Amino acid sequence: MAAGTIGGSFALAAFAVAIVAGLASGNPAASVLLRALIAMLICYPVGMTVGLIAQRIVHEHIEAHRQAHPAPDSPDSPPSKPAARKEKSDEEVIVV
Repeated sequence: MAAGTIGGSFALAAFAVAIVAGLASGNPAASVLLRALIAMLICYPVGMTVGLIAQRIVHEHIEAHRQAHPAPDSPDSPPSKPAARKEKSDEEVIVV
């Protein structure tokens, strides 16, 4: 999730709320549009900041999980013992 997407969502939500609130209160259209644009311009940087914070938290969480649970083939993982080979039995396997 990109921070710009969250910023854009915040801005569009603020614009929509300002339009609905302005029309519901009976304000003139020019005033409603001006206030909606101002709300959108103010809320975009706020949304970008929230998006950047969320992105950083997610990346830190992913990195902490990777360090706590390394993949078996990664160079960071400790060497593991080879799996014991199972001997094949002489039983027949019937697939239904």
